[in-house]
Amino acid sequence: MSTPGNRTIEPMVGVVVVSHEQVAFSLIEAARRVVGTIPNIAAACVSAGEDSASIMHKVAQACGQVDDGAGVLLLVDIYGSTPFNVSMSMADGTRSAEVVCGVNLPMLLKVATLDRCKLSPPALASEVQECGKRSIRIGSEITERVTPGGKI
Repeated sequence: MSTPGNRTIEPMVGVVVVSHEQVAFSLIEAARRVVGTIPNIAAACVSAGEDSASIMHKVAQACGQVDDGAGVLLLVDIYGSTPFNVSMSMADGTRSAEVVCGVNLPMLLKVATLDRCKLSPPALASEVQECGKRSIRIGSEITERVTPGGKI
């Protein structure tokens, strides 16, 4: 890819956060407040009762905005939901794409700190998934304290 000054810029994996209501937008904004600018990222927010065709249009449009040739990682809020199913249809072989469910803020912070020019969508997905898993903790397991009604 070339820029007006004849500089060559490597393509980077684009990221689309797909969620119910405004969750995707809020997660992206929160990540930006922590790390600053995050290139090639977009939100696709789905309203209650929205039909699949409308959701497909939003997700495809967001993918088009961020895909500069290296592919797309779709981070979706809920496994099995209509936004998830639509996102899975983006991984139809027409572009390099991967889908990860259960998006959280640590995952977006990881996206912001990785060199997405050097990773494929599946490799980025693996890194982001691992980060998301590591970020989910139970307080009593960390402190090793017994909680009322439970024990470690």
